Amino acid sequence: MINLRQNKGFALTFTLIFLFLIVSFMSVYILTVANGISEASRAANLKKAYYVADAGLADAYERITQSGVNATATNANFIPSASTDNGVYWVGGTTGNYSVSVTYSPNPTRYTLTSTGTYGNVSKTLQLKMTGAAVSKYAYWSQTEINPAFGGPLWWVGEPGLEMLTNGPVQTNGSLNIFGNPIFTGAVTEGGPSPNYYPGVSSTPSKIFLGGLTNNAPLIDLPPAQTLGAFQATASNGSGLVLTGPSTVIFNPTGTVTVTGTVKNAAGAVTATYNKTTMNPPVNGVIYVQSNAGKPPKGCTSSSACDGNATVQGTVSGQLTVVADQNIYVSGSVAYNNDPRINPASTDMVGLVANQNITIIEASAPTQLEMAGVLEAVQGSFQVDQYWVYRGNASTAVMDQFGSLINYVCGATGEMDMSGKLLGGWNQIQAYDSRLANTAPPGFPPFVNNSGYGVYTKQSITECISGVCG
Repeated sequence: MINLRQNKGFALTFTLIFLFLIVSFMSVYILTVANGISEASRAANLKKAYYVADAGLADAYERITQSGVNATATNANFIPSASTDNGVYWVGGTTGNYSVSVTYSPNPTRYTLTSTGTYGNVSKTLQLKMTGAAVSKYAYWSQTEINPAFGGPLWWVGEPGLEMLTNGPVQTNGSLNIFGNPIFTGAVTEGGPSPNYYPGVSSTPSKIFLGGLTNNAPLIDLPPAQTLGAFQATASNGSGLVLTGPSTVIFNPTGTVTVTGTVKNAAGAVTATYNKTTMNPPVNGVIYVQSNAGKPPKGCTSSSACDGNATVQGTVSGQLTVVADQNIYVSGSVAYNNDPRINPASTDMVGLVANQNITIIEASAPTQLEMAGVLEAVQGSFQVDQYWVYRGNASTAVMDQFGSLINYVCGATGEMDMSGKLLGGWNQIQAYDSRLANTAPPGFPPFVNNSGYGVYTKQSITECISGVCG
């Protein structure tokens, strides 16, 4: 006999189990869909947070570059409210916003920007490291290759036994003047339509411009007032050294300097006098020599306005920059104690910056002349005072100029005859210090383009994971 009650109980139990399974399956399905939607939403928000953080980096980068040489991590040029946010600024609404912190270090100018972007309830953090380029990124720069003191052009010479060699990037806002086949191994850009080749002398561009030549290039102008002002401010901040009137700085291989000069306060009273005094260099490495009459105009209008001169020579150990309101005179070789061409790990570096000319004193300089460092004649030339005096042939009278040469007007360092024979001065061999592509001697301000914007190199952009930015 079939028990209907038992069959009905079995059917009810089976139905309940079936309904439970369906409900469980639907719950799992709904939960899975919900989690998927949540994860998709989170992933989308993370991507949006990444873009928001990236926007923060772009904003900070623009603010810094537009600050020219004036940006630090504590001024208000790129921080909307420096008095309240202490180097961090926040932009955005309730959905997406970013917070950017900025750290700064000088010599060379470096910034680390850390941007945290938030969208919804998730955040992403990105970090950008950037370095300010200095004018020393050029192996050679000039405004013009026509020197009014000589009434005409100065020539880059390339004749047998007198091959001028230049490596590294070269920029002139004028046109190069070529005699024979001098050699440029780096990229050359010039504002003029074509180099000027000496009439009647054979020149082969393919043998000259080994790194390429670009004509009608954009002009790259230097900002003299900003350049000198930035150096003076750095030297005057308590960790530099400011001398007033004619001064002498001798570099010693032990890392000390021997100084002759006078220190005056803002009222013009003498506070210190040095007479061949050997001392440690200033903490920030910048020595500024100013005129008693204040920063003189180009050319000087009186003898009292022409005394912001510095005389230098010696072997540099460490990092130093000497800047002069007027001229720098070089009385002997300037060399590195630890030559980076021999030891790439060397950190020895020197800068010589003159408002007007950097001049080699021919009478006291050796025939084999070392000229290391960044040489910047802001409104004048790098030159030899008696470039016509015979010092030997092209293989003996050699100026080894290693570093970077920046001069407003091309200056004379030697004299030749029509056959290319060296008649006086030095056969100048220019070698670029490749370290200068990413660094500069103490106090060099960031390079500023013609729009007044700082020129920076983005070293790296990394995503920070668990607070580690790489």
